[in-house]
Amino acid sequence: MFPTTHYHSTTHEVLCVANGRALLCFGGEDNPDKVEAELGAGDVIVVPAGVGHRLLEDKEGSFQMVGSYPVDSEQWDMCYGKKGEKKEEIEQRIKGLKWFCRDPLYGDKGPVLDV
Repeated sequence: MFPTTHYHSTTHEVLCVANGRALLCFGGEDNPDKVEAELGAGDVIVVPAGVGHRLLEDKEGSFQMVGSYPVDSEQWDMCYGKKGEKKEEIEQRIKGLKWFCRDPLYGDKGPVLDV
């Protein structure tokens, strides 16, 4: 996970913590509804396209995370919400994305499908 808030407009993302513990921010640090969570090895998070996320603090100095994307998704992109980014195009890409047809962890039934 990068230490700079970013999001993806071409795909949703599944993050799996492989090692260590870290404080992460979801939703953007300037967002009053942001979520800050401390996650550790074995934790998995699904980050919908358009949701900003970043590493706030590596708690043990050994934090490692693996990011993965749905098989049918396009190559992931990096968006930062900065001036000059084509906001309307980014929003249209996000709106056009399909949600998961299978839960990344549980398969045909699972909480990701309950949206």
